Amino acid sequence: RILDLAKICELRNYDVRGHREMILFLYRYYLCYFTEDTEKALQDTLELNSEFVHPLRENEVIRATRSAETVFRSKDKQYKYKNDTLIDLLDISEEEQIHLLTIISKKEYRRRDNEKNKKRYAENKEYIKQKYIEKLKAEGKMSKKEELNIQRQKIKDLLAEGLLQKEISSILNIPMRTVERRINELKKITQ
Repeated sequence: RILDLAKICELRNYDVRGHREMILFLYRYYLCYFTEDTEKALQDTLELNSEFVHPLRENEVIRATRSAETVFRSKDKQYKYKNDTLIDLLDISEEEQIHLLTIISKKEYRRRDNEKNKKRYAENKEYIKQKYIEKLKAEGKMSKKEELNIQRQKIKDLLAEGLLQKEISSILNIPMRTVERRINELKKITQ
């Protein structure tokens, strides 16, 4: 979440008016728990503030984020913001969420999950296809694609000899309709 807060600032070109106090508070809060060093958390928060287009004064930053350190020190109470709450508080758009790691809506989570599943499916499909081709070769068989290419080549050769479609159908023992289809496919390939 620390990285996401910094990324939000970056995406907004550090022009975060209306959200400065909340971003700084959350930043200091998460840094206190992450680093377990309240002084470093404050210094990093002040550094983030200094990058803003319209930074707060140092005493304003300290005052606006003091409760983050107080909660950390007390260890009995935590601000457990849900992602939806943070998205609302900081007005994080769907476009911005695409660039974030953890502060994302359920919709963005599903989108990422679907993307991951599609990729996994495509990889799995390719793997299965390769295994099938290897199995066919081990059995001395050809894939449908290879058989189709050979059939097209035979038809092409017989056409070059001047044979009629009906004669080709008889020689190759395939239906007339198939011969016509293969000839049309050959025409599309050569175009």
